[in-house]
Amino acid sequence: MPQLTKVFGIDLGTTYSAVAYIDEFDRAVIVPNDINEPTTPSAVYFESPGHVVVGVEAKNMAEIEPENVVQFVKRFMGRKDEFLFEYNGKQYEPEEISAIILKGLVEKAQQNVNEQIQDVVITVPAYFDDAQRTATKNAGIMAGLNVLDIVNEPIAAALSYGIQAANREETILVYDLGGGTFDVSVIHVGPEGVKILVTGGNHELGGKDWDDRLISYLAAAFETENGVNPLTDPHAHQELRTKAEAVKKRLSQKMKDPFTFSFAGSHSRIEVAREKLEEITADLLDLTIQVTRETLKELEAKTGANRVDRILLVGGSSRMPIVKQRVDQEFGVAADIHDPDECVAKGAAIWAVKRKIDTLAEQVGYNAQTGEGDKAAFNKALQKEIETVRNREFYLALPGKSGINVSSHTYGILAYDRGVQIVAPLLAKNTEIPFVYESEHGMFGTAHENQSSIELVLMEADGDSLDPAHCKEIGRGTVNLPREVSKGSEVKIWFNYAADGTMTLRAREMSTQTECEVKIVRSGVMDMQAVEAAGAHLAVLNAR
Repeated sequence: MPQLTKVFGIDLGTTYSAVAYIDEFDRAVIVPNDINEPTTPSAVYFESPGHVVVGVEAKNMAEIEPENVVQFVKRFMGRKDEFLFEYNGKQYEPEEISAIILKGLVEKAQQNVNEQIQDVVITVPAYFDDAQRTATKNAGIMAGLNVLDIVNEPIAAALSYGIQAANREETILVYDLGGGTFDVSVIHVGPEGVKILVTGGNHELGGKDWDDRLISYLAAAFETENGVNPLTDPHAHQELRTKAEAVKKRLSQKMKDPFTFSFAGSHSRIEVAREKLEEITADLLDLTIQVTRETLKELEAKTGANRVDRILLVGGSSRMPIVKQRVDQEFGVAADIHDPDECVAKGAAIWAVKRKIDTLAEQVGYNAQTGEGDKAAFNKALQKEIETVRNREFYLALPGKSGINVSSHTYGILAYDRGVQIVAPLLAKNTEIPFVYESEHGMFGTAHENQSSIELVLMEADGDSLDPAHCKEIGRGTVNLPREVSKGSEVKIWFNYAADGTMTLRAREMSTQTECEVKIVRSGVMDMQAVEAAGAHLAVLNAR
């Protein structure tokens, strides 16, 4: 196995996760888990102090011991203030739960691959902000992994579809209906790499909602026939959930499926038609179409066009036949679907190899993206590295490819306009990052005569509204002013959103040249000291 391919891609999903690598035939393939399944539920069951269970068995305990099971933690990454889970007197942060999932995922995959799983790339949704990305990387560090990079899921999906080898330019819509979230991104693919143009989604909509609708339908049918509702019993509820999810999956292959269930001495056989599932979940699919249309409107506002050349269906829930039918019908492009629940992990494995090639280039003093430096030395080093591979073109297509992201939120600062507090925008949603803002002459100034200080407050808009009541403060600093600064004295503002996700806000009162710089440190993320302590704790925690 060449050194370049001793790396792995991890799709750390809301409901299911997967590991992939490049095999001896230069193909991105999934590493099956300990029970030979390609994906593992992103669920953790705290069975006892010092022992946790990850995966199917943990998911099966969700209704039986809900107080000891954690699922859907991805929704809380970078938002630890909104998450509370405590077991045996210890409170766990979202990163710690994700780290346990990663640890269990790797240990299961390790049984089916000869190489140690150490160097990894982990995927995140394109809408993740810097706090969520940092939290994801922290989780990998706590799990004992060397995180080479964090890559956007739509970029990974595009790589899995073979985009990195394409010589043409395309605009591609990635429709990602996962188990717990729905994301849609429009990306541009060209010789320079993959660039995200716009991104959107509903982060509380996913396959689980289809499951819940089917569970409610089956429970109501059982109650009508037998006079007792199985949802009143935790064990029966969990069995119903497991069977309902299996029915949903089979209905992607069949037009009808028999459902049998026993509870409280009663037994029912209910034949579920695909048409019925589509009927009771039609509004959920409508929501995904609405979000996709809104994202295309944002694309048109940004680029002047909303036409896409291809549509890629990603996420296990996009396997439902009605999804492709509806997407094809609504957008006039025949959508491609190929390994939708595995392609993100496979693409991450390809990106991991790319990162190793980038490292190889750096070691010989060459920048593969800009073409600056000793290209001959790089080519020699790369040729030596791939001399034993079968498909040399696969590796030669990777150097120089970039993966450019956009801001998933609008950012601004608190200001006053005619005495009314507003959020003055600095960076709009779907702006390409890295990004630097510098205020124009006369845009900002002191509000009062002899003002003693200027409060710098950076705000993040969760939606389209810039009403301060609808935005969240993410950073604050103070410029202390000398006396006798006149009202309306110009204040210059700079805002920097770096490629690695870090943000810096700076202000300078121009008459006195007094300034303040604020590096934004998210409150929803563990600091490195806490990450190291948590890593030491998890290292001795038995996760299987």
